[in-house]
Amino acid sequence: MKKVLLIALLAVSAQIPTNAAISVDQATNPAILRKNGYSAQTADIVSVSKARATRQEYYTPDEEAYRKQNKFVRFWRKLYVYTDPAAEDYSIYHHDTDTTPSYTDL
Repeated sequence: MKKVLLIALLAVSAQIPTNAAISVDQATNPAILRKNGYSAQTADIVSVSKARATRQEYYTPDEEAYRKQNKFVRFWRKLYVYTDPAAEDYSIYHHDTDTTPSYTDL
């Protein structure tokens, strides 16, 4: 009898919902993303995507520092990015993406 009662109790307790609710703001918060093991770049990409979805303008801290530089420094940075394809030019999400193929893609 005790075994049947224990098995019934385990079967019932396994079906109890946990109701652990998490909102979109909590799931996309950069501090929470970094705390859960995601990189800072991933948190920035999530923030940029979230801002694009709400039609807001968002720039990462690296982009803000780049935009505050004088014209001479920005020119040399653009030249460096142009010559080195592995360099980051901070425009990964700040351009219009057209999913329709056209002759300009060739």
